[in-house]
Parts: sequence; structure tokens; C-alpha cells
Amino acid sequence: MNDTDAPTDQTEVPVDDQADGLPHENPNRPREYHGARTVIAGAGVVIAVAAALWLTLLQPSNGGGEGVVDLPYWLPTESREIGSDVGDLAPDFDLETVDGGRFRLSDWRGQPVLINFWASWCGPCRREVPALIRALEQHQATGFTVVGINIEESTSVAQNFVSEFGIEYPVPMDFDGAVFRAYGGGGPSGPPRSFFINPDGMIVRIWAGQAPDDIVAEHTREFAEAYATNQVGQLPGLKSPPPVEEGEDLAVGPEVGAIAPDMLLSPKLEPDGRWLLSAERGRSITIAIVPPGCMRCGRAVGAEEDATEGSVILLGGSDDEQETERLELAWSADVGRLFAPNGDLQLIQIDERGVIVSISGMLE
Repeated sequence: MNDTDAPTDQTEVPVDDQADGLPHENPNRPREYHGARTVIAGAGVVIAVAAALWLTLLQPSNGGGEGVVDLPYWLPTESREIGSDVGDLAPDFDLETVDGGRFRLSDWRGQPVLINFWASWCGPCRREVPALIRALEQHQATGFTVVGINIEESTSVAQNFVSEFGIEYPVPMDFDGAVFRAYGGGGPSGPPRSFFINPDGMIVRIWAGQAPDDIVAEHTREFAEAYATNQVGQLPGLKSPPPVEEGEDLAVGPEVGAIAPDMLLSPKLEPDGRWLLSAERGRSITIAIVPPGCMRCGRAVGAEEDATEGSVILLGGSDDEQETERLELAWSADVGRLFAPNGDLQLIQIDERGVIVSISGMLE
């Protein structure tokens, strides 16, 4: 069975190799031998491949984020293995996007995500993209997200492809193909390959090859409805922070001297809004963690009314700022488990780099 043209849902399902009357465009398929023409053409291919490899090895790195990364330690794994098969936890990755941003899969935990690996030279990829765009338009309001990972191409090539098709979903750049290989790609398993990742980070369905339009429509509808959160974008909670600007090799954690895990939270007075801890970099701030039900914690920071449900409060930086600047944020169980596991008030001072400089408890 040909990987490039057969979608997989736990077991492979064959599809027509000549869909829509288009020729077979799998670059991995065997070629027929036609005598001297094949030998000459083959020699040309070998030279071209060797030149490409030579250029790739000698050119400086094109960036692209960290590639495959470990899952953040605060995320539950339920003892599942990380792998590329149905039932495995999806490998986490951190990649630069085609527009210069950053995409980390684990930051989307809690939402249903469809990962599609593609390349501009891949005919089946080109045929599949319009159906993926339609699926996102139809189901985005449920929380469903499509992520299109480009494999081993330049940013300019990917940008042209994105512009040609009008792609608006995130397009991370897998410059060296490491993420694709972590998902079982490479060799005869070429693109397109697609993975349905449920809100717990587990792979629940795989397409190995181009999925016909009707399959795309059916499977994405089922997936979006089964895991609907009815919230668009990342859900509030802990996120992986950007690196420290100076390039210091600092760990991420809830301890003094570590980079504070990022927090994406909703202001209490603006439930649809979002506040991001890393956006405060460049100045020192203090954050108060007020666990639910701790009335004395609320009284200690003048937030007794918020103590019933819990709250995360931005108190500003200096003492003067703390009196004039105050932002009360909705409680996050993730933040509470990490910073206040015993249910007590925690005051966390974070410097302008995003590094924790002190942690203290009750003020009484």
C-alpha cells in the first residue's frame, strides 16, 4: 500500500491513487527503467541530490526554534508513551512559524488539534489543503485548530505556498525534518501525513497520505464535535515561556532563579480577554496567588471578595506601582497546583527577564 495516497484511521484505508484524474505524484514510488535515458537521468538526480546535501551541510542554521522538545513537567501524561501511533502521546515541538512567530504544541493542550505535514512540491499536499481550510472555517468556533508543518523547505518557499492558498492557520517550519521524523515520517512515509491530537495530547487518528475531501469533511466534523470547547485559540493556564533574551541557560520552574512558567489568564473584568505573563518582560512585577477558599489569603492582599473562587493578582513592580496598578485575573487550577500546592497565599517576584527572584507566603 502506498503511504502517500492512503489515509489511516488506526488501520490504513486505501484511496484512489488517481483521485480527481490527477497523475500519481508520490516522489517515493518506484520508477520504470527505460535504458540509457534512465541511467543519464539517474546520474543527474544523484548529482543534484549531492549538491543539495552539500549546500545544506555548509549553510548556517536557519533557526527554527528548538524542534522536538520534552513535554513540560506540569502536564499530566497518565503514564502514556510518547510516539507516533494512535494511542500515543504526541511528541511535543517548538518551532518558528513562517511569519516569524513561535508554535509549541503543548501550549494548545485542552484543544483539539489537527497537525498536517506538507511540502510545496507534494501534489497530494496541494490537493488536500483547500479541504483543510474549509474544515477550519467550519469548525474553528468549537476550538478546533489546524497546524500545517512545512518540511525541510525555506521560509520564502513556504510563504509563497501560504499566499497561494490563502492559509490562515499556523505554519511552523520544520527546517531539518526532525519533527516529521518524530511523527514517523521520512523514507517511504512521505507527506502529506496528518495527526488528530485530542485535548489530552493523545493521537486519536492518523491520515497517511492525502485524504479525499469527503473524508476530510467527515473526520474533522467528528473530531471537532467530540472535543468541542467552544473557545477559540489557546486555553488559559500554564504555557512554556520564551527563552531569556541574554541566552542564559536557565531552567523553567516555580523556584527562585528559574524562568517562571508562562501564564495565559483572563482578566476578571474582561472574561474574553487574555493576559500573558511573558508580555510583562522588561519590568519587575509581583504576582499574588490566592487559592480558592483561603479567606485569610484574600484579606492579606485586599482581595477577600475574590478568595471564594480564587484569583491570580498582578500587583505591579515597585511598592508605589502595587498601590496604583492592580489586575485581578481568573483562577487557574494549573497555576495553583504549581505555585500554591498547599492552598496558601504565595507572592512571587519576577524580574525584567522573567526570572523568579523571590517567593514568600502569608503577610500576617
